[in-house]
Amino acid sequence: IEEEDYQGLRASIDAYDNFDNITLAQRLEKHKLIEFRRIAAYLYKGNNRWKQSVELCKKDRLYKDAMQYAAESKDAELAEKLLQWFLEEDKKECFAASLFTCYDLLHPDVVLELAWRHNIMDFAMPYFIQVMREYLTKVDKLDASESLRKDEEQVAEPTPIVFGQQLMLTAGPNGVPPQANFPYVYPAAPGFGQPPVYGFNM
Repeated sequence: IEEEDYQGLRASIDAYDNFDNITLAQRLEKHKLIEFRRIAAYLYKGNNRWKQSVELCKKDRLYKDAMQYAAESKDAELAEKLLQWFLEEDKKECFAASLFTCYDLLHPDVVLELAWRHNIMDFAMPYFIQVMREYLTKVDKLDASESLRKDEEQVAEPTPIVFGQQLMLTAGPNGVPPQANFPYVYPAAPGFGQPPVYGFNM
């Protein structure tokens, strides 16, 4: 530190971990050289002190580092506050860059409100195009999955047994069920004997 060799210090920090990171970070954030203050933000980030890390980057106008650390934090609130700060500082290009650097953390409704209120929809439009594309892709996949599920259910359903088909199995060759044999007896005319009985098979 006394030699102001920030590159050597950064290499030592990455190579060794048996030192008090927070104490060193607190010392470096007050250094006169911005590169040492940048290392302080790096140390805070390494100890999950994301808010301190991003705030230090904002203070020194280290925009790229601020975006990167906000994205790595996985903290949606921190990322959205960074967006608001960029707009307060009139850094529209940084706002647009943050939309993709922190893409997975941002809520589209929040981004839409910020862009509309600050009249910078043109800067946010590429982000919204990407969001819309992802939503449509998800909907298409859900539709395809639902159609496949319905098809599988139809294949799995057993074929219903029609009662009429069972009746046809017992029918004759012409589709008429066989009838029982019974004799026809004709009454005898007066003065004549009883006629013979003939059996007919219908």
